[in-house]
Amino acid sequence: MEQLRDYTVKFPKHRSTIRALHSSLYQREEGQVRCKACARRCLLHENSTGYCTAIVNDRGVLYSTAYGVVGEVSVTPIEDRPVYHYRPGTRTLCFGGLGCNLRCAFCQNWELAFRDARNGGNLVEPNLTPTKAIELALEQRCEGIAWTFNEPSISPMYTLDSARLARDAGLYTVFVTNGMMTHEALDLLGPYLDVYRVDMKSLDADFYRRVARTAQITDILPAARRAQQEFNIHVETVTNVMPSLNDSDEHLARLADAIVTELGEDTPWHLTTYVPYAHMTYIAPTPSATLARARQIGLRAGLRFVYTDDITALTTANTLCPTCGTCVIERTSRHVRLYALGAGGRCAVCSTPLNIVIDPVDGIIEREGLQ
Repeated sequence: MEQLRDYTVKFPKHRSTIRALHSSLYQREEGQVRCKACARRCLLHENSTGYCTAIVNDRGVLYSTAYGVVGEVSVTPIEDRPVYHYRPGTRTLCFGGLGCNLRCAFCQNWELAFRDARNGGNLVEPNLTPTKAIELALEQRCEGIAWTFNEPSISPMYTLDSARLARDAGLYTVFVTNGMMTHEALDLLGPYLDVYRVDMKSLDADFYRRVARTAQITDILPAARRAQQEFNIHVETVTNVMPSLNDSDEHLARLADAIVTELGEDTPWHLTTYVPYAHMTYIAPTPSATLARARQIGLRAGLRFVYTDDITALTTANTLCPTCGTCVIERTSRHVRLYALGAGGRCAVCSTPLNIVIDPVDGIIEREGLQ
């Protein structure tokens, strides 16, 4: 918990980008209001916003400042999130708003995440309402939607409203998160989420303090475990492997062991290449050898599905049956080929469960790109 510096705003009631938070997401405390949307749990005085700049206190009620304000929209395969074990090869409408509850010095989406959301992007009304988002997803022949590019937990009401409509329209939902979700927020959103794709950068608070300006990481694993076990949400984990910061054997082994212990051996672990960006251009890109070493650490820890995005080792993006070794799914930059994925997400050769969620009508199928 923390008291933030004075981020005061004039409350623009005429804007339809302002939306009250659900009462479970805040608590009044001696003339101030405690926000429960994310793990920072900012304490806000009158007319001030949280660290994210996307939530404001007006007379004891918290409001989203940029409801329906979307900074980026795209259609991609679900694998681009990355999510490999849920409806493989399907099209997803991806969108993200303004602001974030972290300030990762290496952020690939800093133009959105670092954007001040207090004035709703200077929009009087949403540029992508939940209704329009679902209409666009259906128009683009998508089978799901994903909140991504910035942290969706700072926009809980937009996420909730669009998730409900997605469920009604038969679309799946993907929550791409840094993991700083509170118990209260998960209670509200969990019933409408299908995939929880969580960043696990490190288990060390000092790492987060140095590169993301927070040390409040104790909720990351428990939230993922609760999403998986209480809400039956499909969980996949991602670690961006950064040279000299989180790439030691000890660091990676601790992460792998935690995933096995807390989420299970069938939970996918994606190891991604660090690309110099934003304020951390002085850190070199991740060498291929480091990704290979990290993958072996994960496999030795007992994880059955450890993936990398190493373009010099393309087969590390494929799903192999851990029992018979069959290539069940082949992934390239353009295609997702489902060679041996049987009913119920099992290996079609030996019937081993692979923790892959597929459409009930799908058997052994092949999808290619975004035709």
